[in-house]
Amino acid sequence: PPLTPPAAMRAWILSAAAAQDLFLEPAPPADFQAALDLGQDPTAFPHFWQRCIGSGHMLLGTRQDWRQHLKLARDELGMQQIRGHGIFDDDMSVVPEKGAGYEFYNVDQVFDYLVELKMRPIVELSFMPSALVSCGGKQQPSCTYAFNNHAGYKGLIMPPDDFQDWHDMVLALAQHLVDRYGLKEVQQWHFEVWNEMWGMTFPEPYMSLYNASAVALKSVDPALRVGGPATMQTLDVAGFINATAAMGLPVDFVSTHFYPTDPQCQTAGTKSDQDCFAHTVLAAQKLAAHIKKPFFLTEYNNGLGSSSRDDSSAAAFIFRNVGMLTKLDLFSWWTFSDVFEEQWMRSDPFHNGFGLMTVQGTRKPAWRAFELLASAGTQRLDVKGNVSPVEGNASVSVLALKGDGPGLGLQLFIANFKRVEDVTHFKCNQTTQQCDQDPDGTYTDESLCSANCAAGVARAAPAPTLSVTITHAAGAAPGTATARWMDKTRANPQAAWIKMGSPRYPNSTQLEALDQASRVVEESVVVTRVSATQSVVRLEVPLFSAVRVDL
Repeated sequence: PPLTPPAAMRAWILSAAAAQDLFLEPAPPADFQAALDLGQDPTAFPHFWQRCIGSGHMLLGTRQDWRQHLKLARDELGMQQIRGHGIFDDDMSVVPEKGAGYEFYNVDQVFDYLVELKMRPIVELSFMPSALVSCGGKQQPSCTYAFNNHAGYKGLIMPPDDFQDWHDMVLALAQHLVDRYGLKEVQQWHFEVWNEMWGMTFPEPYMSLYNASAVALKSVDPALRVGGPATMQTLDVAGFINATAAMGLPVDFVSTHFYPTDPQCQTAGTKSDQDCFAHTVLAAQKLAAHIKKPFFLTEYNNGLGSSSRDDSSAAAFIFRNVGMLTKLDLFSWWTFSDVFEEQWMRSDPFHNGFGLMTVQGTRKPAWRAFELLASAGTQRLDVKGNVSPVEGNASVSVLALKGDGPGLGLQLFIANFKRVEDVTHFKCNQTTQQCDQDPDGTYTDESLCSANCAAGVARAAPAPTLSVTITHAAGAAPGTATARWMDKTRANPQAAWIKMGSPRYPNSTQLEALDQASRVVEESVVVTRVSATQSVVRLEVPLFSAVRVDL
């Protein structure tokens, strides 16, 4: 007769062993070991990352592809609000001429669609209409733009000649929104003053801008929500809190931005901290908590420069950090789509854009990470072991949640992440039998690479192993487990695109193939019962991989 497949044989052995109270010996110790007890009292796990997603400038909201991508972000990722630049940019035509009234038609086009989707905006009050600034003339010959005034992006980053003009414009916008959408609806929105102090240094003229904005909004209705300082790199958060208190100005939320490649995480003292990003953000959050105000991180992603938003390292960053930042009230990834014009509109699908989705609509691994998190449980179980966040600098992190589904309902969100600037890859040169630095190399430990290379072993470096020991009641052992991966070989549309020759303008057949390559596929995982009250899941976890395991 044909031989029984190994997987089926193992499943039969496991079921027979469990039925007769016979248990398998555990495997040799894994590189990373985690343990959790299902009998513990769980803690709340809010879906704070779903509360907002970032966009480019708001005129993009009149484009059909932008709208399609946003609807998918709502439907598949559960995103609830959106924030973008430039509601007052000249491309929105709000102030065609000073003193001639306001034109809110383009604003309505964008916000009507958001209301239709039942999504709410964080209205970033930016940038400056040119009608309110005397630049380009004899007194001030040059005008300063956020992105060099290219194409249709008109982000003028200069203070107004008269802050009363800004006040009147903000008041008119707020009153228009209340008239159009109703006070009850607009009271649920948030108004954030400016973006990253572009052209508005702190404390002045930024505080004059904030004062004019806050007074205007509260004069329409005291319950309209205003906040700031929307700074880069968590700068001036304490200064803003102190300044508004000294001036008696209202603050309904505190907001700032941070990226893991920002300067605070590049010093001699912070480069070795794998979680410098989370630690810096939480330090800023404490300042808002001290005055009992919500804290919004209205811009972040896995970093600029050498970091990639196109591969699974972004997914690993997401899984690792959502487990560490539950004290945040809002956590807004920048951005949901590569339909984005700050550096012109790019055509090629994978150009390391900020978006979770390519301009053509291919879902990147980071999109899939948020998609898997969308159905995450809301109760967290404590995890022990040599994994993050218990052991801070461990590259492997484990987040354990109780789901609402049938059976055990245990969800494990696992990632192997290292800061990109701290990772050097090596590959064995078979000609010289020496290890060379190579971005495609599978070794990150030069000594291990050199040892194998000198011995004539050219195989790829083995992936680290992780064991998760689950303590459960005697009659409640997990019977089955599934895994959904994002790594170099799974859910990797960028690799599929490169393999097909990196077409700049993929045709419909190629786009369908990229869509298929982006999908996460459910795989079975062996659960080993090692005693009446303990079971173990064992996985290989390659660097920059992310996986959701359901038991």
